Amino acid sequence: MKVTSKIILSGLAVVALSFSSATAFAKKPNKGHLFNPNTPSLTVVNSISDVQGYVGGFIDSEGNVHGDMFGDVATILYPIAGDVYATVTDGDTGVTLGAYVKEGSISATVLLDGSFFGLLGPWDQIPTSTLPWTMSDDFAMIINGTTFSFEEKLDGRAFHQLGPVESMYDADGNPAATQAVRMSGCAGVRADDTGDYAGKVGTLCLNGTFTFDANFDGHGVSNCSIAIHDPQPGFPLIAE
Repeated sequence: MKVTSKIILSGLAVVALSFSSATAFAKKPNKGHLFNPNTPSLTVVNSISDVQGYVGGFIDSEGNVHGDMFGDVATILYPIAGDVYATVTDGDTGVTLGAYVKEGSISATVLLDGSFFGLLGPWDQIPTSTLPWTMSDDFAMIINGTTFSFEEKLDGRAFHQLGPVESMYDADGNPAATQAVRMSGCAGVRADDTGDYAGKVGTLCLNGTFTFDANFDGHGVSNCSIAIHDPQPGFPLIAE
């Protein structure tokens, strides 16, 4: 019986999405293959998040919230919302092959350091090596019916000294309508009691880009990895 390449590709996508693309294996590696030494209780969920954001307000150095721009901007309030997609990765190289199925959603208030506004000017005049950012406690990511929330604060950085992700000029040599900077961050997360990952804890790491226009309205795409496990007794949270 003749089997077309289209059917084969479709079957591979179904199989890949039936199991986490980075599920841990507790067996010896074959020569030339990657080996994950973690036990099978650890599950890694790979996803791509696609979000939109905008400036929603400002916080001064004393913690007061302002709706409009003012002189002492310590933090930029940046609400975001978007979709989360399942991904398939190459088991040998870890390279992301593509996003196939919408798995959930993400919403949060990103807290950008006031120095992020330096990205609207010459990047080489920003005095710091990286720009710090985090997210507030209203973070929620839903994957396969499970809502993940922060258990430990996200610690993030934007790497402007690596240069823009895309050209800062169009084909005619004029300034481009948008610019993009590389960003990353990690946080401790806890799953609620529903869905495929109910009750688990672990870490979420983002690695992506922040693309913004002259009004600082933005669009972000991040590769997200959530490494989770069943919580173990005797490890209560340590208060900061």
